[in-house]
Amino acid sequence: MNIVLVNPVASTPDVSFRSLAMPAVPTAMGRPALQEVNIVELGAAFADLGHPTTVVIGAPFLDGKEIRISDRLRVQSVGTVLHVPFHPGVLPMTPELVGHLVFRDADVVQTGEFHQPATFFASRACREHDIPMVVWQETFAPMRPPGAYYQRLYEILVGGFVDRTAKRFVPRTTKARDYLIRLGVDVPRITEWIPTGINAGVFSPDESLYLPEDFGWDPDSQIVLVVARLHPSKGVDTAIRILKRIAREEPTARLVVRGTGPELAALRRLAIQLGVFDRTRIVGRLSRQDMVHLYNLASVVLGTSRVDLLPFSLIEASSCGRPCVSTEAGAVRDIVVNGETGFVVAPGNEESLARAVLALLRDPDLRASMGAAARARVESRFALPKVAQRLLGVYRASES
Repeated sequence: MNIVLVNPVASTPDVSFRSLAMPAVPTAMGRPALQEVNIVELGAAFADLGHPTTVVIGAPFLDGKEIRISDRLRVQSVGTVLHVPFHPGVLPMTPELVGHLVFRDADVVQTGEFHQPATFFASRACREHDIPMVVWQETFAPMRPPGAYYQRLYEILVGGFVDRTAKRFVPRTTKARDYLIRLGVDVPRITEWIPTGINAGVFSPDESLYLPEDFGWDPDSQIVLVVARLHPSKGVDTAIRILKRIAREEPTARLVVRGTGPELAALRRLAIQLGVFDRTRIVGRLSRQDMVHLYNLASVVLGTSRVDLLPFSLIEASSCGRPCVSTEAGAVRDIVVNGETGFVVAPGNEESLARAVLALLRDPDLRASMGAAARARVESRFALPKVAQRLLGVYRASES
């Protein structure tokens, strides 16, 4: 089976007001970085199962080139127009998909998100070549204005065409199923939940090369880790406030935040105001292998998002055998099973968040059991070979 995966955005864009007003062209990726992109890793999982796979990514991420990863896996570019006034990572327009050569030999095409322009253009190509198309849907709620106006216009103008073209709709989050039904998709064409996969061979429990001393702390320090963009929606300020609560009862507690974004200065000021600056470290971008070591250093991984979809950092942490404590934002419960692999707390309840983190810091056996359960859940639900096998089942059903 020749598989085509259409995913124009290869990395998370900067969606600050400045970046939207002055859109930047993404930096072209080299082959090593490209191989770590999640959709390319999914393509590699299909290739390992013997299926030739092409991943289609926006030309700005590839400098317009084709990169061959292996005999069965290649990454092909597609032009993204309208860089101004649209950030190409927010709204990549890809009309070139309609005449793209990759569709000539495709047996199945998978796109992401009903409302993406790339999904519409891919559906036109699939109609032209009579190829079954599968939509892998993560979003489960309408955007806020002005995005909501774009979505409504999309539904009016082309939504029916996309709906009629797609053979199957695959919820990438459990909540996406009801959202697809609200969009008018027939229930028989909606499959089981198949989440985003992870390379569980890379993100795995191991000895960390990092030590608390690397951050200037005592060897017995217990690390609470937050991995998030430094933006108000991610609630990193909550992590700093609950650190003050936790430190009163557990003096060994320390907070590491891995993230960049517009809130950096404000978060540092907050840590100073609350008297926990010496217990807090904010670090910028790290390589993937360094991230694996950072997860494995942590005693607890904390999610503080106020708004989210499927926070991938919690999947990575779980894959490394770390228990997670998170606010109930987005589809967090798809990742964290409350009381089994960690704790899920109502947004805004800082006292409950602090108590959950304290319970794990004080009980190494609980941390170990929840961490093992988190790893087992990743192996059964999120590991890329399992995700690829389930998607192949959907593809085969789409051919009939």
